[in-house]
Amino acid sequence: MRVPVEVRCTVAGGRLLEEKTHTGVVGVHGAMVRMSCMVEMGTEVELTNHFSQQTEKFRVVWARSAEDGDLWEIGVESMKPLGDFWGVRFPSRSDPR
Repeated sequence: MRVPVEVRCTVAGGRLLEEKTHTGVVGVHGAMVRMSCMVEMGTEVELTNHFSQQTEKFRVVWARSAEDGDLWEIGVESMKPLGDFWGVRFPSRSDPR
């Protein structure tokens, strides 16, 4: 699901990174965000969902260069339950569907 987001974090050298981008995948615990640069694992990032204007904190759990070589794919995990942050209702694990 492509959701427009703004990412804010501190990268190597203490530089503040603010980037308007989008997700490639969203889930109940996090997302994959496409970014112009690599962000190190463990980095705390803030994502603002441009649809809802909500901001939440995440942690980078993986990163890889995209197959097309254009953008990095950054996996982020929420630091607290997301609720309706993505505007999607995810089925519960006990849901038999």
